[in-house]
Amino acid sequence: MLRSLDSPLDCRRTVRHAFHRTLPLKSKLGLISLAVGALCAGAARADTIDALHAFADVGYSHDNNLFRLPDASPGYDDTRGDNMRTVDAGLSFNQTYGRQVLTAQAKVTRVNFDHFTALNYNGKDMQADWGWHLGNHLEGNLGGTYSEVLAPYTDIVTNQRNLRTQKGAYGKGAWTFHPSWRLRGSVEQNRYKYDLDIQAPNNHKDNVGELGLDYLASSSSSVGLQMDKTQRRYDILRVVDGQQTNANSDQTDLRLRVVWRVTPVTELQFLGGHSRRTYDPLYSTHDSSGGTARLSGNTLVDGKLRVSGSVYHEFASVESSLFSYSTNTGANAALGLDLSAKLQLQAQSSYLKRSFNGLLAASLPFDFSDRTRTNNLTLTYAPLSKLQLSASLFRERRSGFALLGSGSYHDNGASLNLNLQY
Repeated sequence: MLRSLDSPLDCRRTVRHAFHRTLPLKSKLGLISLAVGALCAGAARADTIDALHAFADVGYSHDNNLFRLPDASPGYDDTRGDNMRTVDAGLSFNQTYGRQVLTAQAKVTRVNFDHFTALNYNGKDMQADWGWHLGNHLEGNLGGTYSEVLAPYTDIVTNQRNLRTQKGAYGKGAWTFHPSWRLRGSVEQNRYKYDLDIQAPNNHKDNVGELGLDYLASSSSSVGLQMDKTQRRYDILRVVDGQQTNANSDQTDLRLRVVWRVTPVTELQFLGGHSRRTYDPLYSTHDSSGGTARLSGNTLVDGKLRVSGSVYHEFASVESSLFSYSTNTGANAALGLDLSAKLQLQAQSSYLKRSFNGLLAASLPFDFSDRTRTNNLTLTYAPLSKLQLSASLFRERRSGFALLGSGSYHDNGASLNLNLQY
């Protein structure tokens, strides 16, 4: 079985940077709550009714390969797919007090499956952010996140419910100490926990730190250097050669960052450099390093067509006894087209190749890699300003190496959603 710790497939909450010493997560969230509470109390006289909104969403979807099983597998109970019914309800808040911007959202979700009812779960998602400004030269963000959701089955073979809980807190700041120079930094902490016992060894905490210096051009473009430090700390020790050790890692990234404002509606970004990750001495066979580079861009055409995309070649760690890291090469593209004032079309496509290296790969003449292609198409209709109807289609295909636990599969699905905001 193979699990990619930094895979873009599960990249939605992937942490890339860390700092060595930080406050405990509970203390950070406490400070965030106090800060936001103080701001709200100070602005109690402001009219905040319009800033608070309730929303609800109901959806129905079908996935014909829910557990991402190999094509030859008959599935669990001779069943590969399932239908899902989803109900969301929540509150959102967005208000500006002077130059301070407060945003928050809290949502609960109920998901029911027609066949695999053991997967039924209640999801939670909360986030809060304070976009702060101090004078004309200091600005940043302070916030926290919490989510509880069913983890993907892309790189794990099981039909059991596997809820993943993430708790996070962050602080970011930038100091424009000269019209052409900016110093920026951030600290972040994220903790991940899985309900499934076989996933418990992957429970971990990431401490994140970043420091960068940018040169600011009058055209709003910028170029700079940034250094990132990552600490990953696991909850459970591993056994290596009969001895208990940890799989904790420390990673350092040194990268060039370029933001080019080509036109008022077109922007290109480049982030690339070198990464090195080291482990405990008993786990040092997993030490690895490699180059990383990502080029992304976005533009607006005729005020109706939004186009964005990226290409990348990145180094990633892999949680496996067979390999120590992978090099991930990929590309993605997205477009959004306003067909009318009430009708919008969105399309997304991506490609990812993971090449696994180190340990076993260094001694055998095989191509240890997999390739994943995904495509999504969504049509959204808004008959009223606060009511939206959407229909989506998706397709995912992977060609892989079955012995790695990343075999080939196909997956197709569709969904219908109704969203209402108050």
